[in-house]
Amino acid sequence: MNKLLVNTPQNVQIAYTIAPFTRRMGAFIIDVILQALLIFGVVYTVNSFRIEDQWNSSGFTSLLIFPIFMYPFICELLMNGQTVGKWAVNIRVVRLDGQRATFYNYFLRWVIGFVEIWVFSFIPAFLSTILTKNNQRIGDLAANTGLIDLRPKLNLSQTIFEDLADNYAITFPQVERLSDRDINIVNENFQRALKTDNYDVFEALTRKLEEIMQVESDGMGFKKFIQLVLQDHYHFHKDK
Repeated sequence: MNKLLVNTPQNVQIAYTIAPFTRRMGAFIIDVILQALLIFGVVYTVNSFRIEDQWNSSGFTSLLIFPIFMYPFICELLMNGQTVGKWAVNIRVVRLDGQRATFYNYFLRWVIGFVEIWVFSFIPAFLSTILTKNNQRIGDLAANTGLIDLRPKLNLSQTIFEDLADNYAITFPQVERLSDRDINIVNENFQRALKTDNYDVFEALTRKLEEIMQVESDGMGFKKFIQLVLQDHYHFHKDK
């Protein structure tokens, strides 16, 4: 699968899996169906009031429907880069510079997306998605965003930690604060950094783990600390 490399403000390069096109389309279809149902509900409700003035009825209907067209923007803003459809298929919008996406990012990708999808019948969006490096549509290119796959890709039972002794003693029980996604990101970047002996990445990963787990590495060395956290996490969850 294609990888999306995100450089965080701490200068750590994190690899995400780019959301597959089929799941993007699945999310889009779910969202369109939901929008259609909302529009139908608005029209049915307004008609049930039997407003005699056609202009007033049309204007009131349009006023209520307009926010529904902004549904992708509103959802992504409130749901941290997801719509109901994206949530259902487990994908998310992220900024490529590692910062948290802002109102401006979501609004820009929505405005341009509305034009490239609905005005130009998907053609620019489709071509941009299949031709760009990170499979971004034009709205994503303008907003410096991309769609990532949130499904965990690594099974730690298939790593070097598989054969830990049954009497292994966990050093940091605080590993319970790390999600599967957290530990997969740490492991991917740790394995990559080992190949180049990248001290900066080891340090950045250590500081982030210390922050999340609220522990200190106590001078044991960055590499040893990270490996110990990975082992603890595997052992903590292997029988659950």
